[in-house]
Amino acid sequence: MINVIATISVKPECTDDFEAAVATARAAFLADEGCLRYDLQRVAKSEGDYVFIEAYDSKDALRRHGSMDVFAAMGEATKTFVTGPPQVTVMSPVGDQVDLAG
Repeated sequence: MINVIATISVKPECTDDFEAAVATARAAFLADEGCLRYDLQRVAKSEGDYVFIEAYDSKDALRRHGSMDVFAAMGEATKTFVTGPPQVTVMSPVGDQVDLAG
């Protein structure tokens, strides 16, 4: 299992449009065989800070996600809404968590 946390800041006046663009793309991401989770969460008490919480069953699934046409389209649709590139952290469970993740 591969987990991804991506944080991104959005201009406060663009949050509704940003959330709509992500919601449009989310169904396609979740329909991909290796995508286990693709959630957008807004940081509490923030006007425009978001966290993507993602999970994939393999490195290949994560690579495929980044090469999907819908991923490029979402990036194009949201590029004027964000204040900069996302901060992305890729993680793998360790120890007893590995059994729980499967």
